[in-house]
Amino acid sequence: MKTNRLIVFLALALLALVLSACGGTPAAVTWPGLAADGNAAYLANGSIVYAIRLSDGDELWSFPEKPSAKLIFYSNPVFTSDGSLIVGSSGSDHTIFRLDPDSGKETWSFTEAKDHWVASPLVEGDMVYAPNSDGTLYVFDMSMQGEDKLAWKVEIGRKFWSQPVSDGKNLYLTSLDKSLHIVNLQTHKAREAAVLGGAIPGTPAMGEGKLFIGSFDAAMLGVDSSNGTIEWTTPIESWIWGGPAFADGMLYFGDLDGNFYTLDAATGDIIDSFKPDGSILAAPLAWNGQIVFVSEDGTVYSITPGENPKSMEKLDGKLYTAPVAAGDLLLVAPFQGEFLLVALDADGKEEWHYPMEQK
Repeated sequence: MKTNRLIVFLALALLALVLSACGGTPAAVTWPGLAADGNAAYLANGSIVYAIRLSDGDELWSFPEKPSAKLIFYSNPVFTSDGSLIVGSSGSDHTIFRLDPDSGKETWSFTEAKDHWVASPLVEGDMVYAPNSDGTLYVFDMSMQGEDKLAWKVEIGRKFWSQPVSDGKNLYLTSLDKSLHIVNLQTHKAREAAVLGGAIPGTPAMGEGKLFIGSFDAAMLGVDSSNGTIEWTTPIESWIWGGPAFADGMLYFGDLDGNFYTLDAATGDIIDSFKPDGSILAAPLAWNGQIVFVSEDGTVYSITPGENPKSMEKLDGKLYTAPVAAGDLLLVAPFQGEFLLVALDADGKEEWHYPMEQK
């Protein structure tokens, strides 16, 4: 029953983003995006992006100065090579912004996309690879002078909700339309490399010459990154929303039934699994020799390879956003909880929360 309720909630979240593209304003339905640099955490929450100082949890700035119902921030912000922040709107205003990390001021924007920005862009050097829900991969060169930084684009015609990954030669894009596309970064040509069994909202992991892709077909797949050949398929109990984490030859991920798995990345064999309380949507995080993951019931878990999982902390609210490491801090962003952001130490003890006062 819990899984059925979660699927209904996810369906509403999907509908919210669709409606936002048509001018609706369902900002409260979607959970936040999160990123951090050496100074601040950046929380993309509804119609506002917040910068929160890591040392004490104090708010540094928020963007925009006057919130707009047309702007909805859902995806994780990313950083350019000079430290600027890139974040796109999944609202009816289909703008992607570059923000100054110190002031929050807009320093550049692109307004020509035809649909919402759900996937986080991938940044490599000066290049920003940004897939939009209009089915187009937009590629921006941040070193170009002036406002026009669009270097090239590829119209693929798929719904892209997951961040691309790259091996330096090719860009790999997975879609809600069950497909894997490979874009050659020299020729800018795209080809459909594989049709998979289900929609793919989570970002794949890369390692050992493979892509590791979880889907709504209740399976994890190992795909040869050179040609798109599916090398192995591991059925599991339920849908996979977030992508896997790859560490030391192992894959770690959860499903909507609340199962958490450890797989051998070479073979796809299940090494271990256990079932904590609550569905698991967010991708895990490899941090300080541990694998950290969160569940819908608000619990933060850690696994040291070869040992039993342990609960680090139980927070108020639902945890759908992937945890983020910021030096010695672990950042967690509850949805519909007492606080918008909580910083934990390596033992799971709270260091600070934002906002300082209860909502």
